[in-house]
Amino acid sequence: MLEGLFPNFEIGGISLRRDSWLTLIVFSISTIFLPAVTEETFYRKNMILFDSNKATILTTFFSMLLYALEHSLSFWGIFLTMIWALPLSFSYIKTRNIYVVMTAHFIGNLIGNGSDVIATLIHWLS
Repeated sequence: MLEGLFPNFEIGGISLRRDSWLTLIVFSISTIFLPAVTEETFYRKNMILFDSNKATILTTFFSMLLYALEHSLSFWGIFLTMIWALPLSFSYIKTRNIYVVMTAHFIGNLIGNGSDVIATLIHWLS
């Protein structure tokens, strides 16, 4: 939504190839399934500490920043990705259940990248 409001801002993202069945399968696995498990395990479960409120706030911010730096190469893209990471981080802090966050991340990826997979399949089959 924010990207649509500022269409001229570079978000620093990349596009993965989807020009064969193999690359489409690799795209699906690497952008829909794996990130929900690996990123949430690393950036939320392993990085956010619950020792004190201060530690939770600092480690949450740091984990969101590193998560954003992994996803984007521009200031605007980092900012947008940190906004995307905020509800994931809050839900982990609130529930302390990594599976809740993994599920939310998976659903977000399924909507975003799954639509690319479906569009590619429709294009190929038409």
